Amino acid sequence: MATDDTDEMMAQRRALLRTALQRIVLLRETGPKSAAWHRARVKTMWRLQQQLADDAAATKHPEQTHDRS
Repeated sequence: MATDDTDEMMAQRRALLRTALQRIVLLRETGPKSAAWHRARVKTMWRLQQQLADDAAATKHPEQTHDRS
């Protein structure tokens, strides 16, 4: 039961991260045009992509998870 809850929570987190990533990608056309804003946007895109990759790795190898802080 606990693993089912954990799997469901991870799936929800991945869905939220994917949605956030899609939105930040779409902001290229509608967002501000300053270079600083685009740098922040790209940095956010990379961070979201890394979080998705980390979640995927944690799902494949749950015993090897650790905080990267």
